Amino acid sequence: MADFHPRCPKCDKSMDLGHIPDAAHGVILQSSWAPGEPETRRFIGGIKYHADELIPISAYRCPACGYVEFFARPART
Repeated sequence: MADFHPRCPKCDKSMDLGHIPDAAHGVILQSSWAPGEPETRRFIGGIKYHADELIPISAYRCPACGYVEFFARPART
């Protein structure tokens, strides 16, 4: 995503790249997008997911107005 530079849809300034840290079981990970509706796991708790379907979420923030927009773009292979 290094070549991706969105402009703010509110004020047309160039947005800064960031990410959303996600704390789970004492580990900090990058938040991800998963397809479909979340399905609750009955006995263990939490939700079911398939790790191979997760796409990391990048967040872009406008330095002028503070607007934040999220993008989930698969890595190029």
